[in-house]
Amino acid sequence: MPFLNGAVTYARFAVTGDAPQILDQSIIDAFAANPAEPTPIGVPTGPETGWTAGQHILDKAFEFNTMCFDGWVHAAMRLDVVRVPPEVKRAYVAVAEAARTNALEVGQPGWLGRSARKEARDEAKEQWEREVSEGRYRSSKLVPILWNPARRILLSPATTDSVAAPLRELFTATFGGRLEQRSAGSFAVDLLATRGLLTAFEDARPDNLGQQPPSGGSGIPEVPWASGGSEPKDFLGNSFLMWLWWRGDVNEGLFDLADGTNISVALDRSFESECGWGVTGRQSLSGDVPSRWAEASVATLAGKLPRRVGLVVSDGVQEWNCSLQGDRFVVSGLRIPRPDEPAETPQEAALERIGSISAFDSAITQLYSVFLDERFSSRWSAARSSIAEWISQRARPRTGFAPESIVDADASNSVPVHSD
Repeated sequence: MPFLNGAVTYARFAVTGDAPQILDQSIIDAFAANPAEPTPIGVPTGPETGWTAGQHILDKAFEFNTMCFDGWVHAAMRLDVVRVPPEVKRAYVAVAEAARTNALEVGQPGWLGRSARKEARDEAKEQWEREVSEGRYRSSKLVPILWNPARRILLSPATTDSVAAPLRELFTATFGGRLEQRSAGSFAVDLLATRGLLTAFEDARPDNLGQQPPSGGSGIPEVPWASGGSEPKDFLGNSFLMWLWWRGDVNEGLFDLADGTNISVALDRSFESECGWGVTGRQSLSGDVPSRWAEASVATLAGKLPRRVGLVVSDGVQEWNCSLQGDRFVVSGLRIPRPDEPAETPQEAALERIGSISAFDSAITQLYSVFLDERFSSRWSAARSSIAEWISQRARPRTGFAPESIVDADASNSVPVHSD
């Protein structure tokens, strides 16, 4: 139950189409009408899904007062899949073939013909399917969701398509709307559509803020992880992380948000980057404020772009720690601050946690919106030049840094580095 306890990981989904926009009893009734009920007998033909009330895979207590929290509804998809280990399949086939080989009469060839091998495979398949029908080799997974019908957003740790696809299908079958995952590029469309900036968005190209590698080709980074995916503008998420890094260094990480909130942002604990030209590989740094290490600056000057960074976000009352993968806009390892006073009931504790998650998500969303305002304004040319000069200055030789470890994805080991 990562939304209700422990560290939180989530991807962002937009809810489109005819899905409900008012959180009322009808939504709870729709969950209850589509409960998780795995096939009790027989062999499932594919992944099986259904809803639970969110506490565990057997939770069918669909009640408004335990699932709804200040505009959000918390539930979970149960995902059941069958995975017979390949080793088991090969073993059953081998046993069936051995039994037929042993039954050969003296003088016959010591190997099986095609029809005999097919019979052995069919016999083995019947055996493992019989075991599947008895409940073996089934894997059950709880996939929680936080859905805000009025805001038309849904958060869930469905960060891979093997989980997101069943979730989309179940949501549409239950509520009639659609779930569309939002990466940095598609999320930018949502935020820019009402500002008349979609033409500028379509014309946007990656920013060359460092130096082009010798074999980098054109003067504009290719950003292969974005250009080769479904949303080629996902590079905006990498620019967003670079912008946060820059603003954190030159402006103490202070930001004024549209709702009047003042927040501070700092990069800490982890810094992962990758060559924007797809030439010099990846770099992963972890330790105390790795964004201040010379390695991070030198790599950025050489053409690497931030992909995932550790963040500390504070609004003066609460402080959150997490990692943010910029291009996919996936939050992972989000640690929710403890309240000053312990909650008196589980429901109160859940309300406080979900309220904190909502406040954090609002802060990150508004931060990205502030970045997009600058990125698609006349101010960006000057900001881009300032960032490029800042990168160049930071990459100049310095002393006094003491990183804990460097992990190069193209190398086999971490390389410890110590200060003099």
